[in-house]
Amino acid sequence: MKAKGGDVLVKGGKGKRVGRPEKSVSSEQKKIALRAAYLGMPEDRVAVLCGFSCGNPAGWGQYLMRHPDFKMELESARVTGEVEMQGRVLDAGNGWQGSAWLLERTRGYVARASLEHTGKGGKELSVSGNLLGAFGGQSK
Repeated sequence: MKAKGGDVLVKGGKGKRVGRPEKSVSSEQKKIALRAAYLGMPEDRVAVLCGFSCGNPAGWGQYLMRHPDFKMELESARVTGEVEMQGRVLDAGNGWQGSAWLLERTRGYVARASLEHTGKGGKELSVSGNLLGAFGGQSK
């Protein structure tokens, strides 16, 4: 039987498919990946640290499905790091900026500015659709 890409798959002993061997991740790679997840590195970059190409998210996803304990360790590291970073922002002391920054990025609080401009003599100002879209307006 031929698989996608021309690899030959053969049925083995007890109905197991023999093909490309499963990618392995060393304990050193796992240690670095857990640290990266703790520090908030995006998951696709963590996959690269584990030896998966950035153009192969399916391979990384399959690896995590076959290794649910490692997946849980990564999720736990990510959440633990997030809690620690949020604590640092809130413990920063004087001022409201740290809390505001955290709310903007984690809870969707975003300052909404509304600007109204007119052209020469009070006439309607013409703004290109792309530029208007960049500022949250709607092009006509």
